[in-house]
Amino acid sequence: MTSYDYEVDLESLGKAAQGLADTVQLFKDKDVEDLVPTEGDLGSSTVWSAVEEFKNRWEEGVNNLCKDVEEMAGRVGKIAMNYYEADQQGLEELKGAAGTVGAVDIMGGP
Repeated sequence: MTSYDYEVDLESLGKAAQGLADTVQLFKDKDVEDLVPTEGDLGSSTVWSAVEEFKNRWEEGVNNLCKDVEEMAGRVGKIAMNYYEADQQGLEELKGAAGTVGAVDIMGGP
């Protein structure tokens, strides 16, 4: 028999969203340029030209990745919030139904 039960771990979704956001901030705090030697360190304009091209492409890739991960963090956070709101709405509806059921006189009263 097919089961349609499911469970969403809101805490894990929240932690995932926060972890993604923290990762993006880590990349924003660091600069690729800090990881690459300077032209003076390399001592050759030809080598520097190749390293600079690599650095620029690397930085562009990191920036694009950060934009994508930032988007993911926002979406995962929104999903967590949507599930939380749906859970709260379901809880309120169950409380209302419980009050209604509790008020029903099944046995005809005392």
